[in-house]
Amino acid sequence: MEWWGYSSEHGWVVLDRNNPLNRSGIKGDLRFLRCRDWKEVDAKRADWNPPTYRYAPNHLALLGPHELVEATAELEVFKAGWPEVQRELQRKVAEVEAAAEAQRVEDEKELKRLAKEKKKQAAAASAEAEA
Repeated sequence: MEWWGYSSEHGWVVLDRNNPLNRSGIKGDLRFLRCRDWKEVDAKRADWNPPTYRYAPNHLALLGPHELVEATAELEVFKAGWPEVQRELQRKVAEVEAAAEAQRVEDEKELKRLAKEKKKQAAAASAEAEA
C-alpha cells in the first residue's frame, strides 16, 4: 500500500496509499512523506513522473556501484522505520477524527437546544397573542 521512490528535490519519498489523498482515481495533489525528516510534501499528480519522481528500483538501476550500495542501505533504513512512522500517522488521523466527531455531537446538541428554545418562544408568543 505504499510507493517508494526518489525525488530530485526531496530525496527518498514514500507515497502512502492508505492516505485518502493518494488513492487512485482522485484528481487532487499527492501527499508524499519525505523520508529524511518524515515531513509531508504535496506534489501535483502530473509531476509524479521521472525525473521529478522515480520509482525506487528504477532510481537504483541508474546508480553506479558505490552509489548503489549507499542508496540501497539508506532506503532500507527508511523502510525499516516506516511501520513506526505509519502508526504515528494513523494515531494522529484517529485523534483528528475523534475531535471532529466530538465537535459534530456538540454542534448537534446546540442545534437541538436552539430548536427547542425557538419552539418555546413560538409557544410563548402564541399564548401571549391569545391572551
